[in-house]
Amino acid sequence: MKVHDTYQWSNSPKKPQIALRLCRMFLLGFLATLFLAGCQKAEEGERTETDFSVVTEKELPQELLEVIEENKENEMRLTWTDGEEMYLVRGYGKQSTGGYSIAVAECAENEETLWFETRLIGPQDTEGLSREASYPYLVVKIALTEKEVVID
Repeated sequence: MKVHDTYQWSNSPKKPQIALRLCRMFLLGFLATLFLAGCQKAEEGERTETDFSVVTEKELPQELLEVIEENKENEMRLTWTDGEEMYLVRGYGKQSTGGYSIAVAECAENEETLWFETRLIGPQDTEGLSREASYPYLVVKIALTEKEVVID
């Protein structure tokens, strides 16, 4: 008799229900993950390019030039405004040699955020390269904005 009771317990209708519930929970979690990942990609797709101009050292406001000089030893990501325009600064800190340049990879925005991304480009010609340390940085000027600024 005990064998028969054990056999009935193993075929209990509760086990398929538990397995079905676990499958449903797993499926819902998987679908939620896909949905959230899709939302992030759609948000990034809404970016539009923003007009900017690269500012030379001679064109920089004196106050901003002083801030850059004080912070040039380390990497820097700064926003600065004179009340009319906004300046975005990306510095790469002390480099062991000269010959570096910086390229703008992206300057784009959506309704809430402005993204400014740059790339440090290493020296191409090592023969005529200055062996003195350098402090590469780039400053761009954009229209004044109240948006959150992300500098990378």
